[in-house]
Amino acid sequence: MGYTHYWRQNRNFTDAEWKEFVRLTNLIIADNKGILSDGFGDGGRPEVNGEHVWFNGLGEDSHETFRITKNLAKDRYKGESFDMGGDFCKTAHKPYDKYVVAVLCALYNLTDSPPQQNRSAHPMESISSDGNTSDWTDGLFHSVRSTRKESMICPIRDVVCLSYVDYLDREAS
Repeated sequence: MGYTHYWRQNRNFTDAEWKEFVRLTNLIIADNKGILSDGFGDGGRPEVNGEHVWFNGLGEDSHETFRITKNLAKDRYKGESFDMGGDFCKTAHKPYDKYVVAVLCALYNLTDSPPQQNRSAHPMESISSDGNTSDWTDGLFHSVRSTRKESMICPIRDVVCLSYVDYLDREAS
């Protein structure tokens, strides 16, 4: 057992949703100097492209790969999309956790209806964690700061909502 984030994809992303998710992810990971790597954690660059978002921590600060794909996995024999039962990423509270959390926050807030409120309107069925709101605070603030979103709801506690103004107030104190 460890500190783990979970998500379950409900459907393929639309082209517009994926384009926006890629844009937000690039804003979020832009300042990661020396923190993020490719999914192997060995020093390559994080991949944010038309197929997936894929990264890990760098070197000793890597743990498990974070990966979200535009499309659901396909059965290699039937060619049909299928449910893999969800994905997860254990970060062990390493420095790249802030980026995993920030990307999950942006993803949760991607559409007007977060997944737990309207599953058919969102590419994700759910986003959760065995962490608590204090574990997610830095990532949520980083997501708000990086994307300049007017406000964001925290995926693990629908009642926590932060705005860019909250971020500015926190930085000023």
